[in-house]
Amino acid sequence: MSQHDPHNKNSKSMVVSAQKKLLSQISTSKSVQKTFLDEETNKLLQLFSDLSREYLMVKEGVDLLDNKKEKEKETTGVKERVHKVHKDLIKLMVKISVLASQHQLNGEELDCLIELREKFHKFVMTFVTYHQMPDCYNREILAKQLEAIRSHVSKVIDRPLSDKSGIRLENVFTFFMDPNYLDAIFRRNSPHKKLMGEICDILQNQLNQKLI
Repeated sequence: MSQHDPHNKNSKSMVVSAQKKLLSQISTSKSVQKTFLDEETNKLLQLFSDLSREYLMVKEGVDLLDNKKEKEKETTGVKERVHKVHKDLIKLMVKISVLASQHQLNGEELDCLIELREKFHKFVMTFVTYHQMPDCYNREILAKQLEAIRSHVSKVIDRPLSDKSGIRLENVFTFFMDPNYLDAIFRRNSPHKKLMGEICDILQNQLNQKLI
């Protein structure tokens, strides 16, 4: 059979399509998520979800220092936005982990993944430093680091994953790269200091243990 045989090309296309669909189903499995996301990572993801929720609530005028009843005035829009962003984030993390563990990445994608880990390490160090020393906060530096991470994730997932993963990627980074979000969580009088402290304690611990 010729390499240019349309039936051969269609068969390969069907196999790739089936692999992408299977990977999408796997990423939503709770048992698979537990395999690739350890307890501390899940705690970190929950804290970021709480931080995102707090940020959007403050943006809508809710006073976090008010009583519990006031805090519970979370709109449907806030819940849906936070849920979508963090669901997309978890799916991307799991899919990339599965791709790497199942040797589904080619040489160029593996190189990108290695560079991605290095860039993520530098970003986490910057993130923790800015929380510990608010006067050092520089939004432009964080934005550049996040854009570099987004670009590398895009290169890793572009071939092996579906277009939906690209849309998820943009949804996640559009939220976390929002200048208003970055300013709100790092400013000296931020109402999010408690959650940021918990997040940075975990990140610092992971840096110390060379897990990031």
